[in-house]
Amino acid sequence: MNSKQSELKTLKEEYLMAARRLSRVKSEAKRRELKEHVDDLKINLGWTLLDHAEYEQGLVLFESLSWRDFGETKYNGIARALIEMKHYGEARKILEEGLKELPESCVLWTCLGNLNEGLGDHFESLICYEAAIRCDTEKDPGTLLNKALALMGLGSHTDAVSILNHLIDEYPEEPLYFAERGNCALETGYPLEALQYYQEAMAVYSESSDMHTGVCIYAGLCSAYIELGMKREAIVTALEGLKRFPDGYPVLYYNAAAAFSGMGWGEEMLEILKKGVEKFAEDEDLNEFLREVEDDMDDPDKGDNPPILGLLLLMALIHKKWRKK
Repeated sequence: MNSKQSELKTLKEEYLMAARRLSRVKSEAKRRELKEHVDDLKINLGWTLLDHAEYEQGLVLFESLSWRDFGETKYNGIARALIEMKHYGEARKILEEGLKELPESCVLWTCLGNLNEGLGDHFESLICYEAAIRCDTEKDPGTLLNKALALMGLGSHTDAVSILNHLIDEYPEEPLYFAERGNCALETGYPLEALQYYQEAMAVYSESSDMHTGVCIYAGLCSAYIELGMKREAIVTALEGLKRFPDGYPVLYYNAAAAFSGMGWGEEMLEILKKGVEKFAEDEDLNEFLREVEDDMDDPDKGDNPPILGLLLLMALIHKKWRKK
């Protein structure tokens, strides 16, 4: 059992034990105190279940929360669970209901923006993120980052660069901002500039940084090396990323396959794609990529090196993950 699974197991046990204690307590004062603890555990466990792809269990926990005491969290948790389960219409409905009741909720505007971004509607996501920024009394830099990503989706890279440069200046210890700046450079055809930003991101990356940031850095580095024709560096980076984040994102397997292809290693490319499909069986793009490679390798008229899909667009792959504020 890895550390994340162990953490989830421990959290489940702690929640169940607290819920059982609550059912036996008679004192009203003690019940109120214990119920607060149970609710906190329920919310923590709910998010953790969603992070571990146990969406239905997470949904049940969020649905059991009190509307009166946890309205915003309940709307947000239910919506994220529905999004992860690909019930997009239901997720939109619950978020719109929540925003009617809580029109100044930065959290709900962010979640609706994530939904629109994930569905490819960058214009609507931009509107939502701008609303979230207006409602963000805490001035969370994540709201600005979301706006930058929506602008990148719209092709407004100059405006996105302005935001990302501001975030880098304000938070030079945050590797994700350097990595996203690298993504922006890569998308606009400047792989050498992108490589420099990814390297800066790696320099400030630490064990405390989240997995998404780490995957973004490794995937970006590999893509930049591929674009620059630095084949061996691309392979080393791709394999290191997979070793460090074996349960990360399909993009790591795409990039490893592209790096192997650049070296003319068709069998190795096929093997890494099969491993990726085994781990991410529901990823349609990865399955399609594997089928195309298998077809090409079975066709003697297409030569020894099957064609790769060109530059693996990081924004389309990495940002499939639904972010929560």
